[in-house]
Amino acid sequence: MQLIRAGVHVAAITPFTQEGAIDAPYFVQLLAHFEAHGAQGVVVAGSTGEGPSLSAPEKTQLYELAVQGSGQLQVIAGVLSCSLDEALYLARQAAKAGCDALMVAPPFYYPATLEGLIAFYRAVLDASRLPVILYNIPQRTRVKLTPALVDALLEHPNLHGIKDSSGSVRALGQFLKYAPRLRVWVGEEKLLTRCLQSGGAGSISGLANVYLPRMVALCHAFEQGTDCTGLQKLIDAAADAIDAFPAPANFKYALALAGFPYASVRPPLSDLTETQRAQLERVWESVMS
Repeated sequence: MQLIRAGVHVAAITPFTQEGAIDAPYFVQLLAHFEAHGAQGVVVAGSTGEGPSLSAPEKTQLYELAVQGSGQLQVIAGVLSCSLDEALYLARQAAKAGCDALMVAPPFYYPATLEGLIAFYRAVLDASRLPVILYNIPQRTRVKLTPALVDALLEHPNLHGIKDSSGSVRALGQFLKYAPRLRVWVGEEKLLTRCLQSGGAGSISGLANVYLPRMVALCHAFEQGTDCTGLQKLIDAAADAIDAFPAPANFKYALALAGFPYASVRPPLSDLTETQRAQLERVWESVMS
């Protein structure tokens, strides 16, 4: 089973046309941009990609588009579903499309017991032809992945890694104890250096949509034994600036500031207001200078 590379993977936005459909040409353009600026791969239909707002056919379309336009990028298929049957369907579609891995969030509607989470993930792991990355993002799912869950699944040959987007130093530290058996990526970019220093694999990042070169530079500097403090401070400042606005509308507008087409978010999310756009434009200009 192929390893998912260490480094920076972009948690890609999903661009929509004015009619609300997936904007395939724009999406493929983004993939080329990410590859040219050093990304190791992309996650599609994840949180930044508005995965919960996409239908299963749309997610399948994104998997296929990503594989077709990926070049040397690895493609990780986001699986964010409360339905086990849908999760298994998406796992099959991702494998059929040629994706490299799955990133699977816990089901997030009913209160989850540990036993229920183990049963859900084990069913996905058993059925998947692709390596599986567990996705911890409790601020969205209201479900915390715990060491007890990881311990129960640890020996499964399809379990490959964990993405921790909790923003908690403690939670990240708990998951990093499983490295190198599991690859651990951090979603909170302010913890990137800490993750690497503790044996982590890098970041799966929404910020990388708009701030990829310096994140890649930090990973390269770390590999070479160079001090990363300055680069981490720049990343922290960029994260503070853009995280003051709701995601992923913030990333979509920042991409427009960088010369890409403007793409709206899909309801129930809302685009930035005119005031928010003006504020983001001011702070982003200072970050990028």
